Amino acid sequence: MLTRRLPQACLLLVLCALSAAAQASYGQMRLDGIGLLLALMLTVACGVIVDVALLARLFRHRAALVTGLGIAVAILLLLVGMAASPGERAGFFKGPPGGASLVVAVLTCAVFLPFIVLAPLAQYRALREGRRWPRGLTAGMVLQVALLPGFFVLAHTEAHFWQEEYAAGLAVGRGASAGELGGILVRAEQQRERLWGTGWTYARHQEPSRGHAPRLSGWITGLARGVDASPLIAANEPLREADRVLLRELMERHFAGVAMPMITAKLLWDALEPGNFSGQLAPHGLNERGVVSEEVLPLLLDRLEANGEARLCPGGRMMDADRDVLMQLVVARAQAHAEAKERELKATIDAKRTAREMAEAPAPYRLLWEAANALGEAYGGQAVVAPDWSGFPRRVEGLCGGQLS
Repeated sequence: MLTRRLPQACLLLVLCALSAAAQASYGQMRLDGIGLLLALMLTVACGVIVDVALLARLFRHRAALVTGLGIAVAILLLLVGMAASPGERAGFFKGPPGGASLVVAVLTCAVFLPFIVLAPLAQYRALREGRRWPRGLTAGMVLQVALLPGFFVLAHTEAHFWQEEYAAGLAVGRGASAGELGGILVRAEQQRERLWGTGWTYARHQEPSRGHAPRLSGWITGLARGVDASPLIAANEPLREADRVLLRELMERHFAGVAMPMITAKLLWDALEPGNFSGQLAPHGLNERGVVSEEVLPLLLDRLEANGEARLCPGGRMMDADRDVLMQLVVARAQAHAEAKERELKATIDAKRTAREMAEAPAPYRLLWEAANALGEAYGGQAVVAPDWSGFPRRVEGLCGGQLS
């Protein structure tokens, strides 16, 4: 009975993978990468089935051997076909080679593909010749079991190497000064992709896959945070034009995806002119794309309070149009902050009421709720934190000789 069920189970897995890949490619709704993912999952599933068949010594039968080899070859061809598609590779890896997906895929294939092809042959030959269980089969099964803890180890070493790179990039960024951004840009261009989980880097620079952003390295992330916190950015004196151009190049080509509120505030501060606040802070209107973010606006207010009077307040007073723009921005942020705090308070009250109710619920329901609650705290929303925008309108009123109400 088990001999009949094994080919049927493998065939069902193959058909499921092929049909799912076909559905993913339907019309213009193709989900790039799903076919390669399903083929990889099918390879693992087939390896597990082969393990069961080996333990049951099913491959002593020639029919089981032929069926198993046929399915293994079909899976191999399916995986090769999916991996040959540029769209599948781009969707699966989502960036340049070197990420976790590449390492996981290569190691998984290196362990499972030879195993599902060679293990049935090894058992068939050993049983036919009256030999003992081949040691290679045991080694292959051990490698399969060792993959998962091996990936956990690689994830730990990845964090270690990433932190080392981050610290090195942070030191370079914090030391940035006028006239040195060109050298920093050259160093950023020369950075090579590191293979995930290891300290090895590629021999040459890897270009990102089409349509996907490159994986942020620890060095680039540290560099961006370091430049953001550097004295060059904190200074009140405007940047030289050459430094401004180089800084924008760094942001566009390497710092995308890293929070840089100080750099953004500095570039806006250098460009601000009396009477043109709306063009710099809300170029397309207060509710459209391009408006100054809530991370940058407090930094601009700090600079205006400390140094704005000399440059941005003709005659010692801020122009009414500029003050109106700032007031509308902070009032909108204050209203959004108040609404968020109200939602947070309501959610806290609801959570306490639910906790009281679940404390009296039967044990299975209570344990499930506690597990779901712990998962929500780990990956759910975060509490509303500073700045408290309620005091910002008063700060705007007092800028550059303004009258406080």
